[in-house]
Amino acid sequence: MPHPKNVFVTGATGFIGSHLTARLLQDGYHVKALVRRSKTASARERVETILGAAGAARFENLRVLEGDISLPHLGLSDAARAEITSCTEEVWHCAASLSFGPQNRAEIFRMNVDGTRHVLDLVKQLPGRRLHHVSTAYIAGNRSDLALETEIDVGQSFKNPYEESKCRSEIMIAGAHQADAIRASVYRPSIVIGDSKSGRVTHFHGVYAFIRALWTALERLRRHTPHLDFIKLPLRVLGVENQTLNFVPIDYVVDGMVEISRRTDSNGGTYHLSNPVPTENRFWLPNICRILHVEGIQLVGHGSFLKSPMTKLESLFQKQMAFYYQYLQGEPRFDCRGALEALNNTGIECPRVTVEFISKMAGWYVNFLNAGA
Repeated sequence: MPHPKNVFVTGATGFIGSHLTARLLQDGYHVKALVRRSKTASARERVETILGAAGAARFENLRVLEGDISLPHLGLSDAARAEITSCTEEVWHCAASLSFGPQNRAEIFRMNVDGTRHVLDLVKQLPGRRLHHVSTAYIAGNRSDLALETEIDVGQSFKNPYEESKCRSEIMIAGAHQADAIRASVYRPSIVIGDSKSGRVTHFHGVYAFIRALWTALERLRRHTPHLDFIKLPLRVLGVENQTLNFVPIDYVVDGMVEISRRTDSNGGTYHLSNPVPTENRFWLPNICRILHVEGIQLVGHGSFLKSPMTKLESLFQKQMAFYYQYLQGEPRFDCRGALEALNNTGIECPRVTVEFISKMAGWYVNFLNAGA
């Protein structure tokens, strides 16, 4: 199957979207990217800076269109929409709000649900009506059983509005696909972290926010104890030691999506780009602490704080990490057989999270933080 050469991408300044766009440009695709301008930079300046960090070297095949997924018609002019619909073979919808806070629910749904609806309106006008939608494995919400790739809404509750909004988006896409209005593939990454070979990361969410919060606390302590190699930091963190987090490196996610998208049988498929072997909290946390040169951090249940109230540091840390603590209590198990089957014999495999892997990932970010200190 020849590779489609003209694609439209939303979210090209995000973590997954920027690495995907860099890969598509590298492979010779002509990319039209929907990008918002910032207060300090044009849309093109923004996206070229971010794509450069993601590894893109050349931009002659990149066309930047200023717009916003939350607006009707994506905020595009009639001429821009006509340009897209006349020659676009596929749409990659990566844009999303990654906010978790319930106070931001309206904004999250405006970006993730209304935004997807506006993208669907565009896809329906394309000759091939082909959509690749980047979702999340965590639409499974508070499930503790095995979440199948074929399932969307099974009555589950959600940890936060982000999960719920991404589930609602998938329901819309499935409805449009079943009505034969579009031809869709859905990709559900789990917790995306840095490159498996270098550890490099360009956006700092999730576990990186956790590392940064620890690093910040340690930097303050080191000002008073610069002679200590390891710092003893008695810090209780709400979490369950034998529960897991499902980490996948960005290169596996992008390579997997691009490879699957080129399969003729991927239309209508949903793929968990998750790690077949999730990582127990009691494995990744002490190894990150080792990189940070800190000891004394332990995962505890709520009962620990009933026996002994939170210290000032614990209270501050919990406020900073409030929306991430939910994931340390447990997560669903993700059935990824469809993705593994699609990637069989391609050489694309998700690496296991080893000590070396964590050292590379956390070490890269700690060096980045130290360089900017």
